[in-house]
Amino acid sequence: MVNSREDRIQDEFRGARLRIYGTNREDPNEGRIFVWTKMGWFERIQGSSGNVAFTPIAASEAELRELITRDDPKSDLIELGGDFRKTVSAEFREQSIYDQGFREHSENEFSDEDQQFHQHEL
Repeated sequence: MVNSREDRIQDEFRGARLRIYGTNREDPNEGRIFVWTKMGWFERIQGSSGNVAFTPIAASEAELRELITRDDPKSDLIELGGDFRKTVSAEFREQSIYDQGFREHSENEFSDEDQQFHQHEL
């Protein structure tokens, strides 16, 4: 039985519930949003057109807290729940599935000879 890409992504998160944190309890969209996975901490970045991306930001909670307080000494991490948590979790999983598909596609796009050529250009 062959697993789909979505099944593989789900396997990465199995056993570890995504944790969603923010810096603004009253209006999470006005603060910074962070997602914890087994792979580390990611920051949710929302573009002006509403598109969402997640970028790796820290390997540990201590490192994340240091980054946040460096930017704003009064900031603190607040665990977010409810519908907002569900929305961000779904966005993260969707983005992860897209990223996985993009990596698989780009790896298969070039032959070994093409990849060697590109490596020498650097």
